[in-house]
Amino acid sequence: MSLQPANGRGDAQSAKAAVQQLTGVEETGVDKQADPHAEAVIEARLGRPAHDVLEATVVLEAWIGTPARNALSAARDLLDLNSPPLHARSSFDPDDREQRSVLAEGITLVLLILSVAAWAAPINRRLGPSLLPHAIRAALPIAVALQWGLRSRYLSRRDGLASLARDGVAFSILAILLVELPLVLVPKWGPVAAMLVPVWVGGTVLTRRGWGLIYAAVLVLGTVAFNQHESPYAVLGALTAITLLMCVAAVLTRRRVTDERAGSMRRAMLAAILGGCIGVLLVADPSLGWGVHGIHPAIALLPSVIGSFWGGYYLWNFYVAIPQKLRGVPLTSASRAALSDPAMSIFVGAVLRLVGATVVLSAIVVAIGNWTRGTDATSVFVAFGCVGLVTLLLGLLESFALQRAALIAACAGLAAELGWRYLVHPQLAGEALAVGAAVGVLLSLPPLVGRLARSGRVLATMLWIQ
Repeated sequence: MSLQPANGRGDAQSAKAAVQQLTGVEETGVDKQADPHAEAVIEARLGRPAHDVLEATVVLEAWIGTPARNALSAARDLLDLNSPPLHARSSFDPDDREQRSVLAEGITLVLLILSVAAWAAPINRRLGPSLLPHAIRAALPIAVALQWGLRSRYLSRRDGLASLARDGVAFSILAILLVELPLVLVPKWGPVAAMLVPVWVGGTVLTRRGWGLIYAAVLVLGTVAFNQHESPYAVLGALTAITLLMCVAAVLTRRRVTDERAGSMRRAMLAAILGGCIGVLLVADPSLGWGVHGIHPAIALLPSVIGSFWGGYYLWNFYVAIPQKLRGVPLTSASRAALSDPAMSIFVGAVLRLVGATVVLSAIVVAIGNWTRGTDATSVFVAFGCVGLVTLLLGLLESFALQRAALIAACAGLAAELGWRYLVHPQLAGEALAVGAAVGVLLSLPPLVGRLARSGRVLATMLWIQ
């Protein structure tokens, strides 16, 4: 997810007053030509002109090394403070390609889940009922871990695909040696798991490139081939080859010289561990019957996935609403805790959207149970709803550089799920998963609320990450 700072300048008087509040000094009149490269550096680092004085000041101080007061003065001179103020947007900039592709990404996600759900029955008929469940239990955590790691290091950045193209050979070698080769060597279910991983992970890269709908069409064709009684190995092999070739094309067509660095390896590894914990959380509860109960687990997962997607989309408002609300606010006031802060309001709105969409869509799935060959127990929908919520919270903790808190919550949730399964012997389907996810939610909320209640710290984190 790219970071979009404040989208508006305000009038000249309010901007000057805000600068004076920040510095405690009057304007010094530094000439904007003091550094002839200042404006070029700002546009190079942001990918566009600065929207406000604070944004330009941060870039000048961080990337040129200009002293704070001189950077503020130079930033004021570089911006036309007398220009008409830009109207604040409550949603996203429609010129941003990433934001325009959100609908396509959502459609891709839904088709991916439905397609994978439809694969279970034909694969079980041809390969036996025990092979696919083992393959899913191995492939799903690995795929989610790789997705989170890729997003952290590459795909969440403006030139992420260009950075991935630069590191593509090394990444491919590591993926083959550490993931694919060990899976292929596992008897029986190993080759199936080895083919599922690139199919699932490749969708993340293709969606980032804007080719999500093409990828979804390939999955639908694969589903048709499965239902035509084709060999599962042949169909999965073809899907894997097509997905990998599309990923290579997606990365190479974005290959260009860029000075943007990839994310740190340490942070990407921590993100991958978090993703792996979520994947293990999903498959550690055997009562869900992945690959055994046909389409049921995947269909039951669909409402919470859509709810999480909507909630995550709403969180984009962080990058517009928070800087706008803090314009003209002194630093001493911006960092005070307040549950009414814009960051907290947006977070609550995202959670309400996630929960509301999950409840409504779960009710719809239950209502059409006869069309989907039966419906799972209500407890399964509750469990997946808890997973969607903990995934949203862990993603926020990771994005705010609170990886330690996220890791503690994820590991504690996984331990609670395993402990509940072996010590309590649950009777309801998805009960252990719900308990583990609920523990993760309870441990994620305190550090997250502590950060979100101080919008000034949220803004500082956004600028630091950028």
